[in-house]
Amino acid sequence: MAIKSILTSQEDFTGEFPVTSRTSALWRFNEKTPDENLQLMDSSGHGRHFTISGWSGTSANLIAGRFGRYFRQNIVNPTSEKTHLIAENDGSFFSNLGEKIVVGGWINPTTYSVGQTYIPIFNTRQGPGQPIFYVSLYQGRLRLMLYNSSGALIYDQSETSTITLKNGGWYFIASIIEVSNKKVQNIICDRSDGATWVSPVRSFSGELNRECIANIIMGMHANTYYYAGGFDDWFLETDSQLTADDLLLYFKSSLHANGGDAASDVDALAEPGAVTLKATDGEYPASGVLYTRAVPCALSGSGRVAVTSEYTAGVTSVSIVETSTSDDLEEWSAWQAVGTSGELQSPNRQYIRFRVTLTSSDPLKTPKLLEIQLHDIPKAPYEKLGFARPVILDKNGAWEAVLENAFDIIVTGEVNGADTLEFKLPFHDPKRSTLENEKQVQIVNDIYRIRTLTDNKSEDGRVITQVYAEAVFYDLSFSAEKEPREFNADTADVPMQYALLGTGWTVGNVTVTTKRTWQCTEKNALSILRTVQNIYGGDLVFDSANRQVHLLTFSGTDSGALFSYRKNLKSIQRVVDTRELVTRLYAYGKDGLTFASINGGKEYVEDYTFSSEVRVSTLDCSSFTNPYQMLEYAKMRLAEYSKPRVSYVLSAMDLSALTGYEHEAWKLGDIVTVDDKELGLLVKTRVVRRQYNLQEPWKTVIELSTKLRELGDSSAQWDKAADALSSAELVNRQEIKDMVPFNHLRNSRADDGFAYWVNSGFEVDTENGVSGTASFKAVGVPGMTKSLSQTVYPATRKSYTFSAQIASENLEKGENGQVGVEIVIEYEDGTTETRFIDLI
Repeated sequence: MAIKSILTSQEDFTGEFPVTSRTSALWRFNEKTPDENLQLMDSSGHGRHFTISGWSGTSANLIAGRFGRYFRQNIVNPTSEKTHLIAENDGSFFSNLGEKIVVGGWINPTTYSVGQTYIPIFNTRQGPGQPIFYVSLYQGRLRLMLYNSSGALIYDQSETSTITLKNGGWYFIASIIEVSNKKVQNIICDRSDGATWVSPVRSFSGELNRECIANIIMGMHANTYYYAGGFDDWFLETDSQLTADDLLLYFKSSLHANGGDAASDVDALAEPGAVTLKATDGEYPASGVLYTRAVPCALSGSGRVAVTSEYTAGVTSVSIVETSTSDDLEEWSAWQAVGTSGELQSPNRQYIRFRVTLTSSDPLKTPKLLEIQLHDIPKAPYEKLGFARPVILDKNGAWEAVLENAFDIIVTGEVNGADTLEFKLPFHDPKRSTLENEKQVQIVNDIYRIRTLTDNKSEDGRVITQVYAEAVFYDLSFSAEKEPREFNADTADVPMQYALLGTGWTVGNVTVTTKRTWQCTEKNALSILRTVQNIYGGDLVFDSANRQVHLLTFSGTDSGALFSYRKNLKSIQRVVDTRELVTRLYAYGKDGLTFASINGGKEYVEDYTFSSEVRVSTLDCSSFTNPYQMLEYAKMRLAEYSKPRVSYVLSAMDLSALTGYEHEAWKLGDIVTVDDKELGLLVKTRVVRRQYNLQEPWKTVIELSTKLRELGDSSAQWDKAADALSSAELVNRQEIKDMVPFNHLRNSRADDGFAYWVNSGFEVDTENGVSGTASFKAVGVPGMTKSLSQTVYPATRKSYTFSAQIASENLEKGENGQVGVEIVIEYEDGTTETRFIDLI
């Protein structure tokens, strides 16, 4: 996967003229006012600032416009105001002319400027020394004059274009001067309708003044002629490589960008390289829409859009990303939102632009867009594993070499487990030089990273390079260290997003709907993702090509593939293992917590489905603080441990690699059928592991149903597992000692009925209590919320403890049911924070 285009600079979001390494000066005029020296900044970094002559007492101003601010002068009376700009030449302005000079920018003329005969724009005729060029308007037409070292005029041409300059219009004009080739070309572009005009290539005679030390004056000549109107984004390039086509491309591609537009609700100027909502009097709007400049598209395969942003979950977001494409920067396709995984939905054309919606529910907060990437995902050189060969990728993700002579190519994959590639290559193969540690290797649509290279020389003198590579998602284990984080009744996508933040990977499809309250203490992205899968269930699927992670309830399909003896099944091994069989499972949580009080007084669960023999073991649940969730977890584990482990290992041929047998395709995670009459087998089971031999698909080994310990399974260590759940904190012994014995809740035992409480659906049980004779009681009803609330005003403390004792009878939660305490905290500044503590 190669990156086709990146938008991350201020110019990408505003449409301003870009700074290049050959820019001699660039004046953006984005200041609100000039500095104390009446200077306006040169954005090229060369310090060639403009000084304003005639600022005070005139109509000169810096006005909010399309590209931030622009400089406007002489609006009332040019002959009396006489405002103009001066950039003093220290002798270096034209010291390196190179082969080409390009000068240009945006003008916003008034009726005066398009109606008078002589209107100076970009002028070097004011000295010191002799001029080099003079850009002006002659009776409303663009005029260029060139001079030699003695000050003699060697070129003078007024253009008659198809674009007529009008009062109040915005026009991009530029002149291209080829110094040695003695060629000239001018362009004029009209922002109002996108029209462009390019002059013929014209010639001049004589030698251009390479020794020019004149100042640059904008908007004045000879203290007699003045320009009235606006200037924006004026630039000078020496030794330039810009062509007329480049300038037209800039104009057309930047027409719709609005990150600097005063009329938009987004701001790409306040923080260069980032886009936020635009603040007014310190507050942000609820939403804003950014339009970017157009960038190259023309994909070789499919496209994917990735957006990097900073946001506050549940408050601010980059909510919608849309694209539109064009072949000529004039006719554009309809806007289309990218797919859920960033897939490009717009047609594949030469250019693409983006429309991004930023939103915020808090007027004091804004999301921040940092980067948009367009990835080109080329069609893989091989479409199926059988007979495929490794493809080495360069640093940009493009194909560098296909290793036709690779052999013993084995791809090993496990559901929720390993994904590795191994192969060998003759050391003297010409493409051996492309193999380097950490380089990427593509196999069909999967991407691996080379971890070890081993050169082996045998007794007969043959030298073979052995390569071991891991799927690129293994790099997630090297992510920046993650801080501990609590997740409160969240679905799996929330911790997955936290895990992937800052990694360049994104969350894909999440079909697992379980909600969990737990504390994550893992340090890297990959370990967090593995923990999420363990807690929430489902299959973790890594899409290396698109850099996405999915969590699916079931990642495979019922493929319909059949493995049978003498068809595609060479050998089969069935193992039934009861070495770790357990029928009675004890579980102990934090500080010796048990679930006996909600399990008939028993600290264990039992399952005698397979065996009536009592076989005891203990489950470590030391991170549990909630007996209900601990009981649920123990039952789930015992359901697995109380039955024999049955595994099938097959040596089988992948028939789908052969022409005419494509319907026999299967993949990791799929359901397949195994038929062996001699062994009396006819079972449907799942492919959970495979060792696929790409060169010789008939040597493929697959494992069905469950993983064998000798094949790398660590699940036999289940008795050491500890669920990462950390839900509602039940008060432990030390916490009791540390508590300040003051209860802010009034009538917390229901002694006075519902006094001090706001009740919706509860009742008072006057016969059953714990520390008293009464308690509050609610009978659940599907689809209905019952609540009991009270507002308290505690004194300022560093921490507070919430405690409650609950009893349940025949409790069954619906799909989205919750039992717990919701706490709404209001701070002194009026902001609120809501937390939910699961009790069941």
